[in-house]
Amino acid sequence: MIQTNWVVERLRQQWPDLEIAIEQIRTTGDQITHVPLTQIGGDGVFVTEIERALQERRIDLAVHSLKDLPTAQPDGLQVIVAGPREDVRDIFVSNQAFRIDNGRLQPADAESTQNPRIGTVSLRRGAQIREFYPGAQIVPLRGNVDTRLRKLESGGYDGIVVAAAGLHRMELHPQLAERLTYFPIEMMMPAPGQGALGLEIRNEPETQALLEPLRDVVVQAATSAERMFMRRLGAGCYLPIAAYAEVVEEDLVLRGLVISTDGQRSIRVRQSIRWSTEDGIARAELLGIQLAEQALDQGAQEIIQGSNMLREREQRRV
Repeated sequence: MIQTNWVVERLRQQWPDLEIAIEQIRTTGDQITHVPLTQIGGDGVFVTEIERALQERRIDLAVHSLKDLPTAQPDGLQVIVAGPREDVRDIFVSNQAFRIDNGRLQPADAESTQNPRIGTVSLRRGAQIREFYPGAQIVPLRGNVDTRLRKLESGGYDGIVVAAAGLHRMELHPQLAERLTYFPIEMMMPAPGQGALGLEIRNEPETQALLEPLRDVVVQAATSAERMFMRRLGAGCYLPIAAYAEVVEEDLVLRGLVISTDGQRSIRVRQSIRWSTEDGIARAELLGIQLAEQALDQGAQEIIQGSNMLREREQRRV
């Protein structure tokens, strides 16, 4: 609701007389929290019921974490990306002090456990942790930020990985400061669209005009490049695919990662184009396609197939 309230506040600043009613919709992903997302379908588990409400005109606007949205919308729907974008990094929240040394996460106390239990259900996060911390035990962890923090406090985990955006929006980071380790992007690549809000609407000019003041062209271009990278690879939101784009000086720079679930094999790619607001989003999407082609040329399809096989096995266990 924090994200929704932020959007409502922005809309009221632009349109003081606008009447707004909030309807909270519980999705499959919200309701089933005792199994990993890969076992209940993955793509769309946080959006299907909401998109149905849009199509049935029960709501006019849906607020999503962009990273949870499939890269293609149903006919008649579109996504506008609001700005600014929150911190895209992932954070390690731990019960004991950790530090990052030469690209490795390790306990600050040399006598502390060398095989920590780290909570996450994200294949992307788990794969990257296994790459830079082979001794770590990846333990499933679902729920909202509050639930995950409570589970950490209960002692079942030595640390958990969450998105910085979630902690920041809830303003929890100051009180947890001494227990936080921010992963550098080059060490823990984020999910495509992480830290950004996606405003999903019907393709109607009136609503498009209403949301135009909230749209951020740079953020939309960057996230479009990231999401097109994932889409061209044929990978869904919950496979170990990562991407991050940003404008650096006069260039839009896109980095991508395809990594095996065991962290043993990874493909890292990078390309850039000259940034311009003219046709910026279309050119950003093309950049995402070209970077995906580069990853495929280096063997990304084999890694993705392996991840899909793992996901199918988990789904059969449900």
